Amino acid sequence: MRPSKEKNINIKDIYYMKKARIYYLFAFLLAIVFIMTLYHRITIVFFTAVIIIPILSFLLMLLGYYFVKFEVFVERRVFEKKETAHTLIRISNEGFLPAPFIKIRIMQIDENGKSVDENIYAFSLYPFKGLDFNNNIVMKRRGLYEVGIKDIEFYDLLGLFRLKRDINEIIEILVLPKRILLYGNMMRNIFADDGDEKNKSKIGEDRTIVSHIRDYSDGDNINSIHWKLSSKRDELIVKVYDRPNDNNIMIIADMQSSIFHDSDMWEDSGDAVVESALTLALKCVYEGKRCTLYWYDTMEGNIVWYEVSTFSEFDTAFDHLAVTRVSFDNINVDDILKNNEICDTHNKVIYTVTQSMNLKTADILSSLAQYDDCEINCICVDLQNLTETSDYLDELALNNVNVVKISSDNKSDIETILNDFIA
Repeated sequence: MRPSKEKNINIKDIYYMKKARIYYLFAFLLAIVFIMTLYHRITIVFFTAVIIIPILSFLLMLLGYYFVKFEVFVERRVFEKKETAHTLIRISNEGFLPAPFIKIRIMQIDENGKSVDENIYAFSLYPFKGLDFNNNIVMKRRGLYEVGIKDIEFYDLLGLFRLKRDINEIIEILVLPKRILLYGNMMRNIFADDGDEKNKSKIGEDRTIVSHIRDYSDGDNINSIHWKLSSKRDELIVKVYDRPNDNNIMIIADMQSSIFHDSDMWEDSGDAVVESALTLALKCVYEGKRCTLYWYDTMEGNIVWYEVSTFSEFDTAFDHLAVTRVSFDNINVDDILKNNEICDTHNKVIYTVTQSMNLKTADILSSLAQYDDCEINCICVDLQNLTETSDYLDELALNNVNVVKISSDNKSDIETILNDFIA
């Protein structure tokens, strides 16, 4: 028998059992009336049957439930986005008694490959038969997915009794963000004799050469002050570097979402932020450079960061950021950049990957871009194609910030966009 899937199945179950119990009560009262008014052997048989049959039905229900087995299969536990996840949930009747009516609640990946649905199915199972729920879904969003059976309700033949049990046979599937490999120098690596993967190219040149000095101005980074010379002149003197140190890179993944009305949109936007930030970090590793990857983790409730210079350190950061959820805690890129205890923006190449753009973020990026020892880059994910965001990005570009926008029109070409931007 094919399973039926109904959202209002609980209401039908209650109505069905209520109706069956009313019929039974009517039969029981009728048997008592027959015994009291028509004392005869047939009335005793009828009364005995009314008493024994429900008991027998209940015992058969318990026995039948004992032979019902549950299995949950997944091809593997870890997938990458765009891969197909094969899952199977099987309910089988391994006994000789039919299961007249079963209702199960199972967790299945939805057909879009973006979330998990909780579905209720009702069906019957003949002896030594089974029912399979197969899913072959292309996973389109990173995250943790639960697949399996939550609970079961088993009904007797008469519909008088119901046995409910929590099964909780759940398997977790982790879908990782896509590792976007950029072209060119990223792929020029070799394997050392000890098996460690190393880069052919040398570590990037040290860009810490002082170009000139000047008087201190409001807003200058305190770390750029030339203290020795300042003490001699009795006034603050600032060191101006030739150019930012490209071996000292900050990457900030802004997990704060500004889109609340469309869960699909802010989840897709969050995936793009994660994949872009990880791509930048991976590029640094391939080129033998060191970077620090920052983001706000809403589950931990604080800002986290990872120093990344080797493939092992990248994998550690990848495993954490891959499962970080989109945040609605109003902690974004400017909170990270303004926190001097967490990060130092002195003599840095800074990449910010944001979901849309607001005035606060635009102001702090513009102010940082005015320092002589910083290089500011902004990758903005704007799937809504807001005019306001485009205006902010145009303003940032005029203030010496390197900007690129990932929109709903070009998000499928994110690999090409990042390659052109970073090259």
